[in-house]
Amino acid sequence: MTIGRIWLMIKSNREGKPKPPGRKEGRVKKIFVFFLTGFFLLTLAGDLAGMTVGFKGGFNLASLKVSPAMPDLPRFKNRSSFTGGIFVSFDFGPLAIQPEILYAPYGTKFDLIIDDLPYRAQYQFDYLQGLLLLKWRVVTIGPVKPVIMAGPSFGFLTRAKAVLNPAAGGSGESVDMKDMYKKSEIGLCLVAGIEAKIKTLKLSLEARYHLGLTNIATASFEGDSIKNKGISILAGVGF
Repeated sequence: MTIGRIWLMIKSNREGKPKPPGRKEGRVKKIFVFFLTGFFLLTLAGDLAGMTVGFKGGFNLASLKVSPAMPDLPRFKNRSSFTGGIFVSFDFGPLAIQPEILYAPYGTKFDLIIDDLPYRAQYQFDYLQGLLLLKWRVVTIGPVKPVIMAGPSFGFLTRAKAVLNPAAGGSGESVDMKDMYKKSEIGLCLVAGIEAKIKTLKLSLEARYHLGLTNIATASFEGDSIKNKGISILAGVGF
């Protein structure tokens, strides 16, 4: 089954019990729990460590990378959504270590034909995502400092839903697909942006690219590889 034909399976009401997480997903879950626990412990110790705690938010454009490419694969469009969360930054001169916890929406949109009628479909994959980024301030002088960051991300699927609406308008339908996708994802995050300090506030503006490394497809997709990808623009404020 290709992702372009998944609605045929949804319409046929195939049901199955969720599979228990495999060893790999179990390891990722333990890493995320450890990361989350450490994040909040470090936040509580912020005054002692002299770190920066802040919030960031913006918009995300997401799509899917599906392989192998097949003739019946739909043309994917970007799914746009809000993204945001909290971060902590530990400075070591021009370098910093920055853990983050974000709401990370992925998925895609595409058009398809069912029973000779045009529809607009949207896959909505929402993750709770932890990141561990290494930050480098390229220039350390001046009011505005360019920065680059990179590091791994660990995401846990909180919602997977397919939404189908007639292209001509009218009521649509949605189907829960959480049992059809893996519960966790590992990715790589690349960031470029600027930082500025105004009195006690630290402001930031950044663009980031998320490259999913995990094939989120389960055995239901018969060999398809499906990976998340997305571009985000975020503004942040630190204290």
